[in-house]
Amino acid sequence: MRRRAVAFALLAVASVAVPAVYVLRARRSASERAGAVPSTPLPPATELSDLPRPPVAFRYTGSGDAYGLLVTADLGAPARDETVTTLRCDRLDLAAGQGICLTAERGVFTTYEAILFDAAFRVRHTLPLPGVPSRARVSPDGRLAAMTVFVSGHSYAAGQFSTRTSIVDLDSGDVVVPDLERFTVLRDGQPIQGVDFNFWGVTFTRDGARFYATLGTAGRQFLIEGDLKAQQARVLRADVECPSLSPDNGRIAFKRREGGGLTPVTWRLSVLRLDTLEDWPLAESRSVDDQVAWLDDTAVLYALPAAATGTAATDTWTVPADGGGTPRLVMPNAYSLVVVRGTASPPAHAER
Repeated sequence: MRRRAVAFALLAVASVAVPAVYVLRARRSASERAGAVPSTPLPPATELSDLPRPPVAFRYTGSGDAYGLLVTADLGAPARDETVTTLRCDRLDLAAGQGICLTAERGVFTTYEAILFDAAFRVRHTLPLPGVPSRARVSPDGRLAAMTVFVSGHSYAAGQFSTRTSIVDLDSGDVVVPDLERFTVLRDGQPIQGVDFNFWGVTFTRDGARFYATLGTAGRQFLIEGDLKAQQARVLRADVECPSLSPDNGRIAFKRREGGGLTPVTWRLSVLRLDTLEDWPLAESRSVDDQVAWLDDTAVLYALPAAATGTAATDTWTVPADGGGTPRLVMPNAYSLVVVRGTASPPAHAER
């Protein structure tokens, strides 16, 4: 009887423990697919002595009154050294003393707008937006800005969505390209059209005359190169999403779509050489749904959720662009982070 009692107890414990272990493993796997920090700790933000410390601007996502505001600091600086502006941003970018901030005005009816600001973070122009802010990018010369919004559907992973990408003159506030869908698109030298065309993720060349972007059609994502004067673009290759042009204009950092169908959609960060169209994955293995920024010609910056669930906070990480190295946390509570290049002044209306 005693042996039977012991055997029964062991069987009962096993019947509880085995499913529990399975559930924990499943949750950990799901968290890692969703972009959570993996169980193996990565080097903390304090181990950054070998990285440059340029001035940066970003959307603050930590707790408190500064949530959602544009913040400036030196990369890796402690929170006490950050400067908070009065600009509220969902997505931002700036270059050569000109910037753009896409924001949502939430109330009984939510409206969206683009705020164009100068080197001192003073508002110059405000433009209405037709949908939810998604991507923003300023040309390196500070003349133009591209803005992408969702006009239906709020996720690139959803499969069913519609975007509108416009280009605005930052000096005058005039919209110079109301919708990239008006461009002629060439593939192998021949014009192509599709009722499901969607464009997003613009990144400008150094002179601002050309750009790269994503064209989504028929369930595929293509890298296109656009000519603003000619109002046309050509398809370069498939499977490139949210391109970001390196400072030397020789490479594109992008996210590659993986999964789908019966498995969740994830994105793997990669880099592509424009002269050969050869690409390689980066050392960041977590799913990154972001249009990355370049720290310099050797590394990229990107945002990840600070936790798998239960928080709106995001952190900014960096990883080498050559495929080696290890991802490192460089700015907690930071989203849409950009290196401030060119002329910019400390905000005159700083809160701290």
